[in-house]
Amino acid sequence: MLTRRQFLTGIAVALTGGLGGIWLARDKARAPRYLRPPGALPENDFLAACIRCGLCVQSWPFDTLKLTDARSVAALGTPYLIARDVPCYLCKGYPELKCIVSCPTPALQPVASLREIRMGVAAINRDTCLAWLGTSCRACWHACPLPNEAIVLDELGRALVDEKICIGCGLCDYACVTDPSSIVITPRGNG
Repeated sequence: MLTRRQFLTGIAVALTGGLGGIWLARDKARAPRYLRPPGALPENDFLAACIRCGLCVQSWPFDTLKLTDARSVAALGTPYLIARDVPCYLCKGYPELKCIVSCPTPALQPVASLREIRMGVAAINRDTCLAWLGTSCRACWHACPLPNEAIVLDELGRALVDEKICIGCGLCDYACVTDPSSIVITPRGNG
């Protein structure tokens, strides 16, 4: 038979756990969308698999990755990047993607080629893009690791993004000469 103390303790634990679970679920639902490293699992799977060790951040040769702060408890301590500040250089000059190789969990999956990466997708603001305003500019096209595929130029030299091919590395955003950038990288929810 339960004592009164055991009964009240059980109820307190159940309520706290239930409210904590609801709070965590709400936190996940309103968490900011982060641009994740290459090979990242879909967001919820990524959050479950990532052990927040920071090895991917330490291994990254270009100081691109950062760890999330307390804006989202569910995502706290997970790797992300801000393409406008430092894009993903796709470990250019290295034989492998350092973040994926260093990850001790399945949170970052190996990719066979650049074309398999699905970090995000670029969108061009035609109202502020110099080329779309009539000035010759190809900075984003030159920066793209898949020129004439992910970013193509129309007959007037204006950049167009093929959303199916864009890998979301952010090199175009970083190269954009307008301030603020005329290119925004939207996370896809997986790398």
